[in-house]
Amino acid sequence: MTAKQHLEKYLNIELPAEILLFHAAMVLSLLECFMLVLFTLLLRIDVHVPILLSAGVIFTLAAMYAESRTDKINRISVGYLIVMHLFLVPLSSCYVPYAVYDFPVYFLTGIAFTSILLKKKWAYLFITLNVIIDIVCIRHMLEKAALPDASIEGNAPYNFVLFCRIMFALFITGTVCGLLISYRNKILRREIEKSTAMEQEAEQLSYAKNMFLVNVSHEIRTPLNAILGITELLLDQDADDRIKENAFHIANSSKALLSIINELMEFSKLDGSDLVIADKPYDIGNICNELINVLSVRYADHGTDLFVEIEPDIPAQLYGDETIVRQLMLNIPNGIMKSLEGGNIRLHIGKEDNGDKQIRLTVEVYAEGTFLYSYKEQLYHNSAMETEEEEALPLTHRLIRLMGGKLVMEEETAKRRYYFDIPQKYVLDKALVNKVAGERLKVLFYENTNLQGSVFAKTLHDMKVDFCQAYTDTFFMEECTDKSYTHLMIASERYEIMKSKLAELLSPQSVILIGSDLVAYDDVLVKTTFARPVNCLNLDALLREKQNSTIRRIGYKGEFICPDARIMVVDDNVVNLEVATSLLKHYQAQVSVAISGKECLKMLQQECVDLIFLDYMMPEMDGIDTLKNIRKLEVNGLDTVPIAALTANAVSGAREMFLDAGFDEYLSKPIERDKFEKILRECLPKEKIIYTANKSEKAENYER
Repeated sequence: MTAKQHLEKYLNIELPAEILLFHAAMVLSLLECFMLVLFTLLLRIDVHVPILLSAGVIFTLAAMYAESRTDKINRISVGYLIVMHLFLVPLSSCYVPYAVYDFPVYFLTGIAFTSILLKKKWAYLFITLNVIIDIVCIRHMLEKAALPDASIEGNAPYNFVLFCRIMFALFITGTVCGLLISYRNKILRREIEKSTAMEQEAEQLSYAKNMFLVNVSHEIRTPLNAILGITELLLDQDADDRIKENAFHIANSSKALLSIINELMEFSKLDGSDLVIADKPYDIGNICNELINVLSVRYADHGTDLFVEIEPDIPAQLYGDETIVRQLMLNIPNGIMKSLEGGNIRLHIGKEDNGDKQIRLTVEVYAEGTFLYSYKEQLYHNSAMETEEEEALPLTHRLIRLMGGKLVMEEETAKRRYYFDIPQKYVLDKALVNKVAGERLKVLFYENTNLQGSVFAKTLHDMKVDFCQAYTDTFFMEECTDKSYTHLMIASERYEIMKSKLAELLSPQSVILIGSDLVAYDDVLVKTTFARPVNCLNLDALLREKQNSTIRRIGYKGEFICPDARIMVVDDNVVNLEVATSLLKHYQAQVSVAISGKECLKMLQQECVDLIFLDYMMPEMDGIDTLKNIRKLEVNGLDTVPIAALTANAVSGAREMFLDAGFDEYLSKPIERDKFEKILRECLPKEKIIYTANKSEKAENYER
């Protein structure tokens, strides 16, 4: 291999930037030392100077050899700069006093090499030392040059030699520094090109990821719709307790899976560096309900007790980034659970008033038990200290900071506290849960443990509910016959022990059962099952007889019927059609189905309908095209008939997209009963809805 080939290989532009800059500096240093050796020999300057420069050549070659044997470039660079610019160059000033005129030029070379080879912290230190040493050397040379016997050897006139030295110093320094800076710029351009290419690739990967998530979400939601629909039907039928229990577990697991899918879809947008905090209205109650549904399933599987306290006077509608708030409220309790073995976790969601229609939404987690590891260290990548550099912080902490909040973590051996808050605006003063003070409600409850009882009591107290807490079986049996109580609530664990005695005291359908993973009991005493964790949201729904996923009323089948309503369901999936049809049968609606957009258009020309549920993802003609063609049909009433999008496309912004496309409503799969009923109530003609309380009344009203 020729010398040129060796040089090209040594300065290969594809090498890492740090190595390439080191190679370029060493090559230019060799060139500078060789030229200075030749120049000093031509001018016949003191023999010590060529020797020192030759030593510089040898040491540069040694640095190049050391770099080829090890990857410790930073240490080699430090050693090289110490010998060359803090030792050899200053030493030469002792033998050439008149170098005082060109010495600053060589000092600039040292600055250039230091800036390029070393990182900022070390570079500042070496530049400071270099300045100090060079000032001392220049002062020494000025004093020595002023002596009467200071002269130069040889025949050349003093001024000519001095001129040549200064010009050569300027030339060699300018050339070396210029080449080094030029080479560095070339490397920077290469890095920019690589960065641009990587950015484009990242954008393509991000697009591919988003498309993958959209497709996966759609494909999972479609069968999940059938699973949830069928389990809801099983729970509403008169079936064996074991079948109902299994169906209940399937429904809960399906809802947890649905929440995970939503979590995945929404959190996927949070890993971008160009993240923008949204400022839109959202319902904090919906987030809290989702949070409890997901965590209760996960904590039950993990064997950890979960207790939830939510302050009822939090404003119901806040302004901020719903996605980030949801993820922060879910990720921290979920991460803490993984570090805990057994024990319990107490989640408190509250607020601090900031004035001017703004609050600080606070989330506090207390954990007790045996901890497997430090969640704090796990969050910060096992680092014992939190770094203040924003890019080094974990995503959770960065999001809290980005929203103007703070994160506090206190860890002891068996007890830990984690806290964060974020500022949020609100407009309306409507509270999350209205106080029930003044309403004719009186609750008697009997929980299984002291901790469960204290949480229940605090929640009732915060809601201003008149209540009495039982601490023993005897006290509960003495009090439960008091007719002034509107609600009798008892833990399922206590009920199993006491139910034979309670049957002698109470009338049918008078007990509300509190527990975990409860199904609709066939015991005649049980009116409602109420799942833990108890909080103000599900307790408010229970007391005001609103729907909630933690409440199951025995024999409850819906609140209205619509026997004269004509409803069409359009979907290319037969199972989805069966699920939707079965749901509508509970409301005694007249149902027709179509398996494609074309069949839907054909049927609409022959029959009238009051409401259409239209699937989006269909072959040949999708939901939007079908919608446009329906509106074009010259059939009386079709231009105004309500059409609801029925789709598994539930990504962020999907609802707005379908409403903008002309749909009147949007219902995502899997179908949720409360949202399904809401659409029926709002979209069907008012005269076709008959309100009722239970199944028997439905039948009686319909017969009338």
